[in-house]
Formats: sequence, structure tokens, C-alpha cells
Amino acid sequence: MDSFEANIAGVADLIGDDVNKVQSSQDLEEGIDSDYDDVLKLPMSDEELLELKEEYENKSAGYLPKIKARQQRNKAYLRGLQKSNTSQDDKPVSSNLLFEATATFVPQALAENPEPVVFSDNTEEGKIASNDLKTMLQYHAEIFSLRRKLGVMVWHWSMYFTAILKYGWDEKTNEITLEVRQPQNFILDPDGYIDEFGDFKGAFVGERIEKSAAELIDMFPKHATYLTLKANAKLGTKLVYTEWWNDDYCFSTFQDVVLDKHKNEFFNYPKKQKDQFGLPAESVEVNHFAVPKMPYTFLSVFSLQDQPFDFTNLLEQNLANQDRISERNDQISKNLASANNSVVLSGQAFTQETAGQAVQSFYEEGFILVPNGDVEHAVKRIPADNIPESVFRAQENDETKLRSIYGTLGTSAQKPNEDTTARGMILNQEHDTSRTGGGVGDSLEGVAKTAFNWFAQLYCVFYDEQHYGAVMGNARGVEYVALTSANMERKFVISVAPNSMKPKDEISQQNLAMQRWENQAIDPIGLMKELDDPDPMNSAKRLVMWSTNPQQYAATYFPEVQPQQPGISPAGGAPPPQQEGAVPSPLSAPPASSALSQVPINTQKLPQ
Repeated sequence: MDSFEANIAGVADLIGDDVNKVQSSQDLEEGIDSDYDDVLKLPMSDEELLELKEEYENKSAGYLPKIKARQQRNKAYLRGLQKSNTSQDDKPVSSNLLFEATATFVPQALAENPEPVVFSDNTEEGKIASNDLKTMLQYHAEIFSLRRKLGVMVWHWSMYFTAILKYGWDEKTNEITLEVRQPQNFILDPDGYIDEFGDFKGAFVGERIEKSAAELIDMFPKHATYLTLKANAKLGTKLVYTEWWNDDYCFSTFQDVVLDKHKNEFFNYPKKQKDQFGLPAESVEVNHFAVPKMPYTFLSVFSLQDQPFDFTNLLEQNLANQDRISERNDQISKNLASANNSVVLSGQAFTQETAGQAVQSFYEEGFILVPNGDVEHAVKRIPADNIPESVFRAQENDETKLRSIYGTLGTSAQKPNEDTTARGMILNQEHDTSRTGGGVGDSLEGVAKTAFNWFAQLYCVFYDEQHYGAVMGNARGVEYVALTSANMERKFVISVAPNSMKPKDEISQQNLAMQRWENQAIDPIGLMKELDDPDPMNSAKRLVMWSTNPQQYAATYFPEVQPQQPGISPAGGAPPPQQEGAVPSPLSAPPASSALSQVPINTQKLPQ
């Protein structure tokens, strides 16, 4: 193109360009007004993404092997399959208290599903919307069995120094998903860390995912030929691909091919459009999150926020104590065996060969045949010395410390102490169960809080049509809710009720409610709720009526008993004279009738 043509082309571009020009709304016509544009389209080439993949793999290659060695050691100890210094057997250790402590903590700290707390503006509409959202969150906590998933995360964290939840959307069921993922399958940025909300702050997260060739072809049909060749046309072959994430986009790779790439599908990006004057504008979309996030929540308890995994955990910190307990148990067993079976054989009665046969016969059959000589001088038993009492005390102290690493000592099976009162044992249990909320328990509540906020974000993105949920409400009733993304337009604050996952002792709660009632520290409705009454409001009304107006109570619930009319004696004459010093009845209540003596009275102690 020469200079003359370039000038003409420049003028044509200037005239045809719409930038900084106001177009009349009359120029708009019904139909498609722009090129097709996918809001989730990722404008990066496959070559750029493959280069990123190589960079991520190389960056994590020096960090992950060190973590994996520690993970394998923790896993062996949790299963009780660690190598013993005194025994080379592959069978589990005799007293695996690391497993016992973890197995005690999980059901103790996660006895109930976490209870969401939702609030918005203080208007009536805001209260109704908050209650509906809370109901839907409770519904999904039940559907996903959230407390059981949190329990699996505790086991993962104790072995792998972290645990991971993943959120998603199932197009087949048209519903959100929640899964616990295996931490050993993740490739994390060595410079990243897990923040206090359970979000990973790093350049990338990679997850190795195993699928059959047929499943991969269904997921990525554009690469059907390539995947079929890799599987040698055997579509049941297991293939492992990698899903790479950051906050803004995701791409999937299999060896040297990019299977898929797109922007973060769990966020409503603004759509390009034109305003009423024809100027470029962006739509306002509904989101619970302010910015896109990777669809993962990580469990972190002991973190300095300088590396992806926790720098340690309770299991690793107590490996030496477990070794010491196991070695003492082996030594005690060996000492007991020596005390029962230790013998010395005379060289005059036995040769080197016959002595070995004699000892083997003694262990297997319980007797020794002396070939020659005096039996009294041929065989001699040597009893082993008693183990010092201090060894048993040290062993008991170490076992107690190891059992209490999660703060569950008061809830474990312990030897009863006759010097401790029942009240003292209850306080001890309350003290220890309260400590289960610290450390790991607090982190689990944080994960549950983040999970509920993720559910709300998924409602905003995917609930284009009504979705229904139901939970058990007050008075054993069922609460139903219908929710769409349109219901999420207002801003919500979502949290978790403190200690809502801890076990609830109904007997203790009811006893405490009765004590509060006796001390006038609770109202009748609150009392009935604490007593888990199926209809607390109706029961409270009856209690108040019975306490303030027994005659009305009897007339309401025992109409067959006719109370005495005022001014009429039982025989039909004048009423009996009032005795001196008697307190007159209040005007609001008629005199008590003698017929009330026939009303059956509950002899049990009633609240006053």
C-alpha cells in the first residue's frame, strides 16, 4: 500500500469507527447487534498454556518430593504400620494411640452438621430472604453430609498436612456438587500459602484427575481421535490428566495437548452491551463474591503462611512419643516371656546341638528331655527381674499425653477415679469437650463457613430456575424453600454458629434449663424449647395458665368437673362464714370448689 492508498484507508477507518460517537437509538434494530462472544472464552493460545504447564511442573518439582516423604510416614504411623526398633514385623503396633486420638476427636468435634448464620438488611424482606437462604444452606449441608466430609478432611490433614474441598456443578442433575479431594494428587505453587479463609494464595493449583478414556472423550469430544489413539482404542483404559487453576481461568492438559481452556465458570462476569444511547457498557451481574476464586477450600491449622502445606501437625509432633510407647510395650512383653521361659542348660548334659533342640522343645511342647546326668543340675530356670514401677508410671503418663493431643481426654474411655466426684467428672468432660473447639475445631468451623459462602456463590451463578430445599424446623415441622439467583441480589453475610458441630448432651441441657427455671432466669417459652418440647408455645401457655389461674386451667382441660359457683354452698344454702385471719381470694378468681379434689394430680415435681 503506497502513501496515497494509506491516506484513503485512514480516512475510511476514521469515518467507520464507532469510538467516541453517540449513536441514536433509532439506529438499533431487533436482532443480533455484535459478533458472537463467549464471556468465558480465554484469549490464550495452546502454546502459551503448555509453556505455563511446564513452568508449573518445574517449579514444584523441588518442593513436592520432600512433602510426600513426610506424608507417607504420617500415613504409616496412623495405620500403625511403622517399623519398630525392637521388632521387624509388618503387623500393626500393639498400642496405636495416634489412631485412637484421631478417631476419638472426629466424632466428638463433628457430632452435628454446622449451622449457618445468615443476615442481610434489617427490613422484613431482608429477614425473609435471609431465612430462605439459611434453609437452603442447611438443606445442602444435610444432602452433602457436610460433617462427614469435614471428618474425612481431619484424617487427610493428619496425614498430608492439608485437606481440600472442591465445588462444582453437575449438568446431569442440575445441582451444585461438593467433593473431598485427595491432597497427594495436587501440585501447588511452592511460593503460595493457605490464608485464614481456606483460600490458596498462589500463582497456580494443579490437580491430577484419573478418568477412563471413554469419560475423557465425553468431556472433551474435540480430542476424541487423539485420546482414542493414546488409549490404543481401549476406552476402558485409565488416563490421568491435569486441571490447572488460578483465580481467573482454568485449562486442562494431557501430555502435550490442551484439552480445554476457559475463564472461571464459577463467577458471573459482566457482559458487554450498549446503553440507551448506543455507547458500550457492561451489565451488572449477581455475585456473592466480589472477585473470582478457585473452586477449592483448604484446611490449614498450623501455618506460617510461607508455604503451601502446614509446617507440621499433631500427628508428626507425636511420632517420637508413639515410638517410645511402642518400644516399652515390646520390652515389657519380652521381659514377661523371659520371666516365664528363661532357662540355663548344663554343658555336661547337653551338646551345642542338643541344647538348641531342647530349648525349641521347651518353647513348643513345654518340657525338656535330659539325655544324661542329674536333672536337678542339668536344667535351671532363671527368673527375670521385675520391671520398676517407674517404667509403668512413665508409660501411663506418655499414653495420657498422646490420647489428649486433640483435647479429648475427658471424652475418652478412662479408668474411673474413686476420689473424683460425679460433679468433678462432669466438669472435666465439659472442660475437655470445650477444648475440642480450639485448634483443629476452629479451623473446621472456618472451612464450613467458607463452604456456605461458596454455596451462595453457586446459587448466584447456576440457579437460573427455581431449586427447592427442605429441612426439619421448629416443632418437628418441615420448612420448604424455593430459591433462584434472583433471590441473591441483596448482600448477605454468612457465617457459622459457634460450637454448632459439637455434641449436645440432651440430659445436661434439660437439667440446666430446669435450674435456670428455678432461679427465674428463663421464661416459659424458652424452658419448653430447652426441654425439646414439640410445641413449645402451646405448652408454655398451659404452664402459665396452670400457674396463674388453676380454675381456668381445670375448666379448659377438665370440663367434666364443675367448679362451685360463687355465693352457693355445696348443699345449696348460704356460703360458710369466712374465718378470722383468712386471706380473701382475689376478685379475678372464684373460690375453689370441693369438686376439684376429684381431679387427678400429677405427683411428680412440677416447675414452680
